Parts: sequence; C-alpha cells; structure tokens
Amino acid sequence: MRKKSLVDSNQYGYATGRIRALEGQLMDIARLNRLIEARSPEDIARVLSDSGYSSSDTPDVLERETAELYKLAGEVMVNREFVDALLVFNDCHNLKAIEKYLAAWWPRLSENPEDAFEIDPLSRQDSRADFESPVLPETNSAASFSAISGLMVQPSLVEPELLFQAIRDRMPDRVPAWLYQGAIAAASAVRTRYDIAEIDQMIDRLAYTEAIRRAQELGNPFFLDYLFLRTDLANLGSLLRCRLLKADRRVLIQTLLPAGKISQDVLLGWFAAEPELITEALAKGPFAELAPFYSTPSQRGTLATFGKVCDHLILDHLKKAQFILRGPEVPLAYLLARLLEIKNVRIAQTLLRNKLPSAQIRELARDSLAARR
Repeated sequence: MRKKSLVDSNQYGYATGRIRALEGQLMDIARLNRLIEARSPEDIARVLSDSGYSSSDTPDVLERETAELYKLAGEVMVNREFVDALLVFNDCHNLKAIEKYLAAWWPRLSENPEDAFEIDPLSRQDSRADFESPVLPETNSAASFSAISGLMVQPSLVEPELLFQAIRDRMPDRVPAWLYQGAIAAASAVRTRYDIAEIDQMIDRLAYTEAIRRAQELGNPFFLDYLFLRTDLANLGSLLRCRLLKADRRVLIQTLLPAGKISQDVLLGWFAAEPELITEALAKGPFAELAPFYSTPSQRGTLATFGKVCDHLILDHLKKAQFILRGPEVPLAYLLARLLEIKNVRIAQTLLRNKLPSAQIRELARDSLAARR
C-alpha cells in the first residue's frame, strides 16, 4: 500500500511558476533537429545557447548545466528529499568507480571453485570472520583519489573524495550507513568470486532500493511511479540482453533490480519462454512499445534502439506534469527532462567526434519532452 503523501502541493506555487517560465528553454522539435544535423562543435554550441545553456561554447558546459539544474531544484523544491533521492544514483556511480579501482588491492577470500556458484556471499554461515562480521578489506595507502577523480560525477550527497577516503581507510562514520554497508556487501562479493561485474550489480540494486525507499517516505505517486518505471525498464533490458546473448539464467538473477512493478518471478519465467508469450504479455500493458524487441532475433543495434524507446517511455511519464496546476511534479519533470536532453547532447557530440552521418545520429537521438507532447 502506498504511503500517504507528506508533500503539500499548495507549497509549490512559486516553484511551479518559476519552472513554467523555464520550460520554453527545453529543446523543441526545431532545435532538436538542428542538434541532430549539427556538423561541428560550433553548431552544437549555438543550439545549446538558444536552449538556455550558460557558457555554451565551453568544454564543460554539460557538467555546469547539470550542476545548475540540481542547484535550481534545491532552491525551488520545498521538500529537498526529492533531490536527495535522485542524487543517490550519483553517489552509487561514484562508489562503483571507487570500488573497482580499490579492488586491485583486495586479496581473494577463497580459492574454492564452489564459491563461484553462490549468489550472495553474505548469506554464508561458516566460521570465517569476514562473513560473521563483514568489513571492508584493507587497502594500501598508495591508492590515490587523483587516479579516478575524472570518473566522479557531481553533485552528490557525499563529496567524491570524502567517499573515497572513507572506503579506502575504512571510516564508516564519515558517510551514510546505507552507502558504507553497500560498499561492504559489494566488496565481499567481488572478493569471493573476483568478478568485477558484481560491483555494478550489487551497487545498482543498492541505488534503486535506497532511492525507492526515500520516495516511499515522501509518498508522491508521480515520483514513485517514475522510479518504478526506471526499475522495470532496467529489468526488461537485462532480460533482453540475456536472451540475445544466450546468457545463463544465473546472470539474469544477479542483474535484476528489486522493487519494480513487474515481479522478478515473472521476469525469470520469461527468461526461457517462447517469444510469443513475452510479446503478448507486454502488448497488453504500458510496455507495448517494447514487445517487438523480444520477437526478433539478435541483430546489431537492438539494445541501442531498445534504450531509446525506454527513454521515450520515461518522457511520456514526465509529460503528465503538464496537467499539474502546482506541485513537486513540475520541477521534477523539468529537471529529469533536462537531464535526458543533456544525454541527447552527449550522444550527438560523441557521434559527431566519430564522424558518423546525421542519419545514424538521428537513429540514436532521443526525442525531447516538447517533441513528445
């Protein structure tokens, strides 16, 4: 049962007015087409300038815009907890990069091949102290934050260098308990099987679990449904990837995120199901646009196109905010739509650097929120 919302929409009159005034800066179809057709960095800079990006001709324009977006959200959101829930994903991104780097210093816990078949090493019951009272492994002080500083994203709930120091030097009192415990769990898993992919899998689960927990405390249906949608899309993507690559069922079990509206039992049931069963089930619900991906054989570009459709489904959810008179939905939709727009710009920049034709850029580029309305 959904918790009753603790958010008073009447407190968002100012926020709604301010964001409505900014929504015109979101890329419309014309500016989106100009972005796709851009043949030089200067062309992209002009589109960004017309879309309200400050210092649009500087290399770090997208990082600056991202920071400004979160700053704006922090200023207008009466309930700062919305922003904090989204920043959880940035902290978890940083934690993944930190643990992958530090893992080079961590010794294995066991040479027993049977350990490779355990799903969760923390569920073991034996006499080893690391499992009875799991802790982060020691790391040589030679490990330096400067080696990975370029991989960090901001803003975040915890300063990246502080998070690095807390994990390297085993100082749990310097970071939130949920983040430190997640670091312990991922470290224990990777030391058991020494599969670096486990870090991604476990910390991704941590990110969605923590973000959804925070959203449930707020009780706002729009925000909670957004996170559930992201979870379901990620899980459906994992299912598609495992089927295309003919991966072992165990891989899907380890990759699935918790708390989506589509249960894990259903997803696991689809793992070896006939394509018709999956497409028929998806065609009846909100994921009908994804159904065709499960009926076609593996082909180049399938996963990239799947990701594009997923982003469009997220935009379709965000556009519901246009019917809200006042409330946190309006600034939330603006923030999330702008972040997806920045993702689009990065795609255009990357493809331009690789000198790909505009037709290929158009094939991968996402719609804007304005284009979906």
